[in-house]
Amino acid sequence: MLTHTSKPVEPSPQGDSGVGRKPGWGCDEIYMHWENAEAGGKPGFEEGLDDGSENLVHAEIEQAEQIGSLNPRLVGSLNKLGILYAKQHKYAQAEPLFQRALGVCVAVLGSDHPDVAVILKNIGILKASQRQYVEADFLLKQSLLLTERALGHEHPFVAVTIRTIAVFQAIQGRYQEAERFIRRSLEISEKTLGPKHPDLTASRKMLAKVLDTAHRGVDVHR
Repeated sequence: MLTHTSKPVEPSPQGDSGVGRKPGWGCDEIYMHWENAEAGGKPGFEEGLDDGSENLVHAEIEQAEQIGSLNPRLVGSLNKLGILYAKQHKYAQAEPLFQRALGVCVAVLGSDHPDVAVILKNIGILKASQRQYVEADFLLKQSLLLTERALGHEHPFVAVTIRTIAVFQAIQGRYQEAERFIRRSLEISEKTLGPKHPDLTASRKMLAKVLDTAHRGVDVHR
């Protein structure tokens, strides 16, 4: 199963919908998440990519294609290269990789597999990064629906997806919606993870940022 990793994306300040975000509300600060396609979730990929990373992932894709055009290993490698390009803001190169990964994933694992939700979420974040908010909203909510269906409503991955949707709402200045989503993410994480888990910490920081930006004096620990 595709695993989670954190790396911020920086969409432009104002979307096609005309809804601008307040200054200082950036994805670097509120932890927008890319999904790491590596089964092992190697820390080196999350922390940064050296000059040889692109060649390495291309080699992985070639090796996977030699096995066959429809296999889970190819899904992971395509998704990984898409993430690499997305981090570099090469969105036109990232999207076809995600789309191909999605097609292979559906063909190999079925349309209800959790990995399909991960790739849908990646495409949604990609759309949000390009200010294509209507498409992003649809894809992120589809990802959440599929994740809940596959893993249950109170799975840690569901909490992470909900937090991503909260980020998406916040960058558009929809702070009430962002607060609602992030509190739901916190509720799930508090039930399923330890009190010092990084996901729980990230959600608390995000809630504090939402409340601070909206100029509301609400205790983040309730």
